[in-house]
Amino acid sequence: MRYTYEINGTGANEQTWKTTGTVEVESLGEFPNVPTLALKDSFLKLTHGNAIFGHPGVGCKGPYTVTRFLIEVVWN
Repeated sequence: MRYTYEINGTGANEQTWKTTGTVEVESLGEFPNVPTLALKDSFLKLTHGNAIFGHPGVGCKGPYTVTRFLIEVVWN
């Protein structure tokens, strides 16, 4: 099963950020793993500068707060 995610949040100094991506698991029964996999992928994107930042060129330091977390199934 394939899922897409969008995670929005804030960092220090009220910097906003957004990450998007895709997570795949073997079956629908593994859905409980999807949020953790999405958060891990999102954190890597955020800390490696691959997020969309509200104020480009301004660093996004922690602590990080998640303000929105959307997961959608991709039906093929």
